[in-house]
Amino acid sequence: MRWLLLCLVFSSQAFAAKVLLIESYHSEYPWDQSYIQGLTAALTNTIELDTFQMDTKRIPESSYAGKAIQAYAKYKSFKPDIVILGDDNALSYMLPMLFDEPISIVFLGINSNPRKLLSKYRGQAKVTGVLERPLFTKSLVELRKLFGTQDLKVKILFDSGITSHISKNYIKKQYALIRDNLGIEVDMKTITTQQAWQREVLDAKRDSFKVIIVGLYQTLVDERGNSVPAEQIIRWTNQHSELPLFAFWDFAVGKKKAVGGVVLSGYSQGEQAARLVNKIISRGHNQPILMVTGTKGKAIYSETERARWNIEIPPHWQSID
Repeated sequence: MRWLLLCLVFSSQAFAAKVLLIESYHSEYPWDQSYIQGLTAALTNTIELDTFQMDTKRIPESSYAGKAIQAYAKYKSFKPDIVILGDDNALSYMLPMLFDEPISIVFLGINSNPRKLLSKYRGQAKVTGVLERPLFTKSLVELRKLFGTQDLKVKILFDSGITSHISKNYIKKQYALIRDNLGIEVDMKTITTQQAWQREVLDAKRDSFKVIIVGLYQTLVDERGNSVPAEQIIRWTNQHSELPLFAFWDFAVGKKKAVGGVVLSGYSQGEQAARLVNKIISRGHNQPILMVTGTKGKAIYSETERARWNIEIPPHWQSID
């Protein structure tokens, strides 16, 4: 558990609100680091913020419920006015515990459809938040521009975590709508082990793929069932792939990672969630506050990786090197 106390208070003014952030993941995960930066940059100056990490990228699913119980104990001891739930696991495990508490709940990074869960758990808590959707269609449109009119066969790799399954199902629905228009063949895999991931990467060129899109890879395990560090996965993939890598999330782009992509940013998710928190603090939450979809992603690239693969990048893409 990590203790993060943000006391941005001028003179002796009392706190406007106590806010508890419950993270699905952990502080070393780049996505969490990014959205916390967005949160703390945009939150009003008179709050007390504490956090709890569920660590569900690195622990087995059988331990999720126990972590949720610990998170609820943290909630009871801290007694916040507003709870921020970061990503799908925090929402799905914590909403059943918090739905009848006299608080506001703001979620972020949600890939699932929260309305199904919210219709099941209705109580005192007022709920709003920020949805996260992989920018699949935009990514394929940009790949078509990069690789021209040649036949384009794309392999998309995900781990077998909950967020990956949700994202894959969303992408499948999007692909069904645009498949005939783009003329791009897509094959999506959800993978459990490091060994299976490596096999998919090594076989991709032989199977006539032109591009690999790296989705999520943080829940992969080794042959003993131990969690494999995410940086180890992406660096191995970069080193051994015979095809250029692209990505849906900004943390996967960079030197010794993916070339680029139309990516989602944790920072923008945190910023938007902070604006909702600020609105609740300033105006109250007596009236419903509509959920929002995360702001449009941006096209970014690594100059190092672009040069390695000799890919001509359009001028509207932003270099991150």
